[in-house]
Amino acid sequence: MIDIKELLKAGVHFGHKTCKWSPKMAPFIWGAKNKIHLIDISKTAILLQRSADFLKQVTSEGKLVLWVGTKKAAQKTIISTAAELKMPYVVHRWVGGTLSNFSEIKKAITRLLHLRDALNKSASRFTKKEASVIQKEIARLEKNVGGILNLTSKPGAVVVIDAQKERAAIKEALSLGIPVVAMIDTNTDPAGINFVIPANDDATKSIDVIINYLGQAVKAGHEEYELNNQAKIEESRAKSKKATTPVETVAVEVAAAPTIDENLQKELIQAGIIGDEDESSKERKKTTRPTAPVRKRTTSKG
Repeated sequence: MIDIKELLKAGVHFGHKTCKWSPKMAPFIWGAKNKIHLIDISKTAILLQRSADFLKQVTSEGKLVLWVGTKKAAQKTIISTAAELKMPYVVHRWVGGTLSNFSEIKKAITRLLHLRDALNKSASRFTKKEASVIQKEIARLEKNVGGILNLTSKPGAVVVIDAQKERAAIKEALSLGIPVVAMIDTNTDPAGINFVIPANDDATKSIDVIINYLGQAVKAGHEEYELNNQAKIEESRAKSKKATTPVETVAVEVAAAPTIDENLQKELIQAGIIGDEDESSKERKKTTRPTAPVRKRTTSKG
């Protein structure tokens, strides 16, 4: 579990003004000071760990985590964390249908890749005006879908900074049954969120410490997945090798027939139990001796 001192140092416990609070956040509020609500940091630590454990489980199964944080204070951390983990992210504007109508979003991704390729390989073919138009279109598409080029399937979870600002993203995720992990401040209704992390979602340091901790969990889960996947590959190779290994022929030594003692042999011959080998040999020679052809006697005619 994360050190509570680290959370305090980052200002995670500072909420919004008491006049702007959401009553449904009451279970996570410790008290108020100078008309500012203070978040119960001990509950933040527990719920942060719960969220981290969940994300680790998700990525250990080989699933993606989509990171969403369009407010300026969250953009830099989201980009660096998602890029390091090779995960999809949204830091500018949530485009409606990013999850619920992904087939259309995929067309925009394909168009972006096509325009990039065309400008890189055939820049000399375009006039300055044409190149300028293409560059503007690329910039627009990158802003909308540049962070989700690797979103090839439905993510296993969505991590959100500021649930109030990213309500559209949360709604789409929940409609598709995708679990949502969200940083929620004292002015936000946490209803419907699968994994609530009560925290200051306005300060950069607060966002950094939460996202970095979740990022470590995602990384650990992905590494676990890679290890398990590698073990399965090696096991499959071993089975394949065993199946194709030729069977080794084993030479079998045949024991020589036991010899009979000479005196015992004579006794057995005399008793008629066994035959005399010499006599038997003679008999075999007689029977196998070739007979000379009989010549006909010819008589001379006188």
